[in-house]
Amino acid sequence: MLFLGNQPFLGLIASVAAIGLLIYVISTINWQALRRRPGTHHFFAGAVLIVTGLWLMHAGIKPGLHFHILGVTGMTLLMGWRLAILACGFILTGVYLLGKVSLEDLGVSLLFGCALPVFITWQFYLQVYRRMAHNPFVYILVAGFLNAGITQAAYALILSGWYVHMGLWDLNTVWEDLLRYLPLMMFPEGVINGMFIAGMVSFHPRWLSTFDQDSYFGQS
Repeated sequence: MLFLGNQPFLGLIASVAAIGLLIYVISTINWQALRRRPGTHHFFAGAVLIVTGLWLMHAGIKPGLHFHILGVTGMTLLMGWRLAILACGFILTGVYLLGKVSLEDLGVSLLFGCALPVFITWQFYLQVYRRMAHNPFVYILVAGFLNAGITQAAYALILSGWYVHMGLWDLNTVWEDLLRYLPLMMFPEGVINGMFIAGMVSFHPRWLSTFDQDSYFGQS
């Protein structure tokens, strides 16, 4: 979750943009396809609950300068970028109701803390799908494990740039309290998301919207 500081006008703009993004996502989701797969809502609800728990477990001292497992890579590969953003909306709502994020910070948290990591994950996955061999191990290790670590790194760098640009924290504080610990967070992010993707490929591959069994396993 991002920290805006005393920026009410910027928070209002971010909230309007976040609402517009959610309206677009909801209006472009293929709801008929979801109705034909009745088990989908179980995976959606499970992802929301699990990732909410991950977001509540964060490490850090100063407001905004903390790490938590994002989990967006697993959600995006499971359900696609639209449903992943919608799930993030529910997650942020839960985090807000538990008093872990302020109402003013919800909009910017959705845009930069949710939608942007989802977009990074999605673009990375597309490049892996287009440029690398269609192999289950490539999907798990590169599109899952490596993708999650890079997404965590990109999120932290964007977070740091935001705080320094807005004058909320200086570069030295951001380095001391956030960036120097980044390598320590990239690995667990990759492991957790990679293990989830490996489990889904092994036991429930048909529920992974980004995993084409015909392509990856050569099924007819």
